[in-house]
Amino acid sequence: MTKWCVRLPTPGPNISAMKKFLLLSFVALSSAAFAEDTKGALANLHAVPSEYRNGIIKLSADDCDPNPDIWYVTAKSDSKKGGIREFELASGQVVSSKASLGLRELVSSNKPIDLAKIQFDSRDAFDLAQRYARANNKVIASVSFALTQQGSSSVPVWYVWCYGPNEKYFGQLQLLATDGTVISNDAFPKKP
Repeated sequence: MTKWCVRLPTPGPNISAMKKFLLLSFVALSSAAFAEDTKGALANLHAVPSEYRNGIIKLSADDCDPNPDIWYVTAKSDSKKGGIREFELASGQVVSSKASLGLRELVSSNKPIDLAKIQFDSRDAFDLAQRYARANNKVIASVSFALTQQGSSSVPVWYVWCYGPNEKYFGQLQLLATDGTVISNDAFPKKP
């Protein structure tokens, strides 16, 4: 009986080079994903000055695909003299800040958003809207976002207005920012 012996290649420069290539590719992809996250809602909310962070009443953005150029924030100060301010945020930085009369905020039922409850970020909301659109043979070119909380014991809610090609509005989703549960849907009869 003849024995066959197969010699396996020993790790050499080619395998080592492949490992380095894979590691560098992983790092590059991870860095790209992290860089994109700096435009998401939660990443930008960290730019709001600490005096206003517990008093964020509304976060909104337009022309998102999935991220906007600018996030708009309305917030109340923790101190009595701070009042209500409007912030514009871009890539994790405050680019504009101005005092606001806040008349709409004073008469609305919106309460400060409990940021600790937000587990479903704007990118997650965009991706969910995309899945609903695909299931219903629609194409989302961009969305507008608003994040509010109606009462102190309620949870934050994402409002996602969907626009197709040529900026044509075709529907809205409302979903819990805690877990992405869709609570209202006026444009997508089929679920993904």
